[in-house]
Amino acid sequence: MRLFTAVWLDKELRETIRNFLEGISNGSSGIKWVFSEQLHFTLKFLGEQDSEIISKISPFLSEAAKEFSPFTLALAGGGVFPSRRSPRVLWLGVKEGGAKLAGLAARVEEAGEKAALPREKRAFRPHLTIGRVKNSSPFFDGELLTKGIEGRMTVKSFSLVASSLTPHGPVYQEVEEYFFK
Repeated sequence: MRLFTAVWLDKELRETIRNFLEGISNGSSGIKWVFSEQLHFTLKFLGEQDSEIISKISPFLSEAAKEFSPFTLALAGGGVFPSRRSPRVLWLGVKEGGAKLAGLAARVEEAGEKAALPREKRAFRPHLTIGRVKNSSPFFDGELLTKGIEGRMTVKSFSLVASSLTPHGPVYQEVEEYFFK
């Protein structure tokens, strides 16, 4: 099973981003836009794992959640990874709560290590993936992406999520939710 940990967006923020995506995707090409109900901040990608990992890592994730109190997360302008010349991922940034999100990701990383999972090679960069480039010459409104949107929510938990890849895109199923104190 393919697993990752994530902070889901609340309904109001998903709706705000859905409206933004309608605007930015209008006239775009070569990009697979993320469905608003699937929007999340990935904390750690665990990859393909045996189902036993859930019982191993879950107590450590629960312990990590108890170290946090709810915090505000506000979105900012966006950009692309890895570069404007060869974009592969379109994202929105974080202007408030990024340090808390990074701290949470660090604790989730430690929980993974306690469950004998390898450490992530790349440093955590808080971002919300909104689209993936599917061909070598994508077209989208870069100015609108850079401007981003105003939107905020209170983060109260994070989740362990199973992901199944299908021809129509990934299907996510929440395995467990870990609430802050």
